[in-house]
Amino acid sequence: MKCTMSRFKLFSFLKTAYRLSRKTLSTKYHFVPVTYCLLSTVRCEDNVKPSQESWDANSLDHEFLIRQATTCNVNAATQLLTVTIVAIQDTSERLRDVLAEEIFLMKQAMEWGDATPPNHWDQLVAIRGSLSDLKHNLSTLFGYMDYAEKLATIAAEISYSSGNTTASDAICQRIDHASRTCKTQMKLNQELQQESLELQQQAIIQSPDLEEKLTSKKPTKK
Repeated sequence: MKCTMSRFKLFSFLKTAYRLSRKTLSTKYHFVPVTYCLLSTVRCEDNVKPSQESWDANSLDHEFLIRQATTCNVNAATQLLTVTIVAIQDTSERLRDVLAEEIFLMKQAMEWGDATPPNHWDQLVAIRGSLSDLKHNLSTLFGYMDYAEKLATIAAEISYSSGNTTASDAICQRIDHASRTCKTQMKLNQELQQESLELQQQAIIQSPDLEEKLTSKKPTKK
């Protein structure tokens, strides 16, 4: 009887151990495929070659580099046009302001006649000196604009020839705008200068010694 009981216990122990071993094997088998998949994924990622999309050697040909260079030329020419046209507008406005002041003082001198105070002539002489400087500066700026337009035209032609039509169209529009702005400023300046010239002629006819007063007088020093 004892032998039978011992055998039964041994059988139960072996049966329990067998079940535990099956669970352990089943558990291990359940996780092994996952681990293997992860390891396989790592190996695949390690074998992936780095992307070459950002550096395509075929796109860096001579025509591409020329188009890039023409874009830089267009940007530089556009900046030169912009800076020059702003300087022309600013100088022209200052010139017209001084011309308007000269016309006002000239009308006062014609109205007062011989009673015009000496300091009034001094102001007119100083204004004529300022006008001379502004006209010289404006003439220089218009010369710069001629060269800037030529440079911009060349940049537009090269851009168009290289296939960079977008940059070519943009610089052509900028050239047209700069040309129209210059013509407008020149017209406004000439109109006011013509008015000042006609007024001076009338003043000289009315007072023959006016030219001598304007040339001989010097600004008073403070």
